[in-house]
Amino acid sequence: MGTQDIGLERARRQKWLAVLAVGGLSATALAVALTWWIDILHKRPPARVSPSPPADVHQQVSGYTVTRSSGERSVFTLHAGRTLAFQENKSTLLEDVMVEVFGRKGGRRDILRTHRCEYNTQTGDFSSLGPVEIELGAQSSDMPSGRLRGRHRVFLETSKVFYHQGNALAETDEPVKFRAGPASGTARGLVYATTDGWLELKRDVTIKLQQGTPQAPQAPILLTASELRYDKEEQTLSLAGPIEVTSGQRRGVGDSALILLDTSNHVTNAALEGNVKAYDVNGLRSVELDADLVKGDFDAGSGELRHLVAEQNVRGESKDPGSTSHLTADRLDLDLAGKPSQPSTGVAKGSVHLILESQPVLKVAEQKEAPTGPEKKDLTADEVRFSLRPGGASLKDAATPGPGTLTISSSDPKTGERVITAGQFQMSFDARSRIEALNGLSPTRVLFRPPAGSPAGSITQESTAERLDASFDPDTQTLREMRQSGDFQFHDGDRQGSSDEAHYDIASQTILMQGHPQVWDATSHVKCQRIALDMRTDTAAGETHVQAIHLPGPPAASASARGAPSTPAPASPTNVLADRMVAQRQSQTVHYEGHVRAWQGTDIVESSALDVYRTQRRLSSGSQVVSSFLQPASLLKDASRASSPSDNLRPVTVRADSLEYLDEGRRARYHGNVQLLTETTTLHSDRMDVYFTPGDSVEGSQVDHAEADGHVRVEQPGRFGSGDHGEYFAGLGKITLTGGPPILVSEEQGSTTGLRLTFFIHDDRLFVDGGEKSPSLTKHRVAH
Repeated sequence: MGTQDIGLERARRQKWLAVLAVGGLSATALAVALTWWIDILHKRPPARVSPSPPADVHQQVSGYTVTRSSGERSVFTLHAGRTLAFQENKSTLLEDVMVEVFGRKGGRRDILRTHRCEYNTQTGDFSSLGPVEIELGAQSSDMPSGRLRGRHRVFLETSKVFYHQGNALAETDEPVKFRAGPASGTARGLVYATTDGWLELKRDVTIKLQQGTPQAPQAPILLTASELRYDKEEQTLSLAGPIEVTSGQRRGVGDSALILLDTSNHVTNAALEGNVKAYDVNGLRSVELDADLVKGDFDAGSGELRHLVAEQNVRGESKDPGSTSHLTADRLDLDLAGKPSQPSTGVAKGSVHLILESQPVLKVAEQKEAPTGPEKKDLTADEVRFSLRPGGASLKDAATPGPGTLTISSSDPKTGERVITAGQFQMSFDARSRIEALNGLSPTRVLFRPPAGSPAGSITQESTAERLDASFDPDTQTLREMRQSGDFQFHDGDRQGSSDEAHYDIASQTILMQGHPQVWDATSHVKCQRIALDMRTDTAAGETHVQAIHLPGPPAASASARGAPSTPAPASPTNVLADRMVAQRQSQTVHYEGHVRAWQGTDIVESSALDVYRTQRRLSSGSQVVSSFLQPASLLKDASRASSPSDNLRPVTVRADSLEYLDEGRRARYHGNVQLLTETTTLHSDRMDVYFTPGDSVEGSQVDHAEADGHVRVEQPGRFGSGDHGEYFAGLGKITLTGGPPILVSEEQGSTTGLRLTFFIHDDRLFVDGGEKSPSLTKHRVAH
């Protein structure tokens, strides 16, 4: 078989489990039913030549007819071509015999033929030791010399038949052959009730039913049973097991079967009961279906199977090289259409449980990291309905009218179970019966369970929405992506999220939230246009117009700043605006990028990137940071004219290449090209630490003092100073320079140097400390 043929064969057989089950059940029901579906006229063989009469014949008469009656009704009529009477036992030997049996009501006509039989004229019993032919369902015009015009007949051949008039039974223990239209078979032993109209094949029943046409041949249906009973009056056919039906690679077994017929011997209903099993095994796929009872309804006109039911402990399994499916339910109904009949729609009811296992198809380069097992999909519902494409070639769609649960266990050990529930499920399939899409209707919920081996304390994540849409890989049948829309909500312990819709990508294990997305927990809240949640790394990434709020956590014990109170006041929230954001939950860090602007009260930080360490209560930026704070103005010349506390505050701006702020100690450390600007004074340095007072209002903290190192330079209108180290005291408005040695240059007075220079930014006061060699403190004041 070529590659293309194998592909076509796979496409033909690769069906949903319920659909494949139809084949086994149909073969079972049709084999039992069509065996007795008679629609072909057969003519009997010609009469045989009689041998010479025996030596003890008393007399020989040509032609003989006798009728046995019950009241005014004829039970049977016996016709013979010749009669040989015996002297001793008064029995009569008849040749070329035909017996017409009319039944209890006289409306039936069966015919028994034999070449020679012995007839007891007193008891009405007769026996034939030679071959016997029985025709059930003959027409009233079928006389030996007449033209056979009857239809729907059953023909049997056997020998050594004994008929007892007392119980109206004809019996034999010899082999039996029979045929009925396209069906033929054998058995051992026969009982025929001439009055009640039933026939029983005692044991070893074998039936062969030819199918197809010479132009389109099909494998025949073979049936075996331990016993068969056909009741013409009741229009029933009963088989005792073990029963086995085979058709090509399909096979069905059961303990017993009951088939109902119409007056023309057409099958109307069939039932197979007791340990019913159906199999379909081939090189590409094997299917097995079990049930306690299987019933089929047939169209009386066409004889086609139209409805099939499997009840009680319905179990099914389907296997191929890449997948395995299991089905359990209380009941399975199938509607069939067309000629020959093919399944069109169906429904599984009562504790429906469907398990699908699919093995991913890997490329050669990927085999070193092959998964340890297949992906498993486990669907449970009270009811599942499905339909097939015309001709029953493949599954078209399936649905749960009510709630259902689908549990997906990935072959990737790093991925935990995903449990999907919905008010209704709808599934669609491609032309090869492979699942393409899954839709869930309100309410929908997805549980993301942690994989085995996860750290202790790992929790189940949950998402809900009004609608769910999932798609599957066409080759591996594994879940590829999932979308939830309409009031999407996400829960991950204390972290929660919401948006209009969300897209879950299986390969990357990320949830992309769109449409007013936001994520929050006890201490933060983030909004933007798109948020991606990475399930593997437990990170959240936001894009475009990021807005974040970080609430203050428990206050950390901090070292008191110089002159600052030791008891910290409550801090206000930190707000952040940015283009992008990445939050790592395990490390409790948040990284902001693009036009970052963060503020707490009146304290503002701007940069192209900013990192927030929530556990450590630390901020850092490694690129071109600008920060703005407030400092007290209580010692300024105009402080006495301030009408409110806020009038005594002045802004302080700090620029640098990088920033690191630690809440413990209330310190901000700047590196690289640092500039501190307050009013008309600019302080330059390579490094600078700015210390803050604890905030006591919504405006937050204030600059207390700053320490600068490395190429320190102070610039003011008309003068500038430099040194290795500098200190700025915001409340006093003074700057101290040391190291270098320090120098202060004035446009009017020249330069001044010493071990330490202290000058004030609001007036012309200058203090010079000469050290141990010059212990006196020199004060120099420049008059206006």
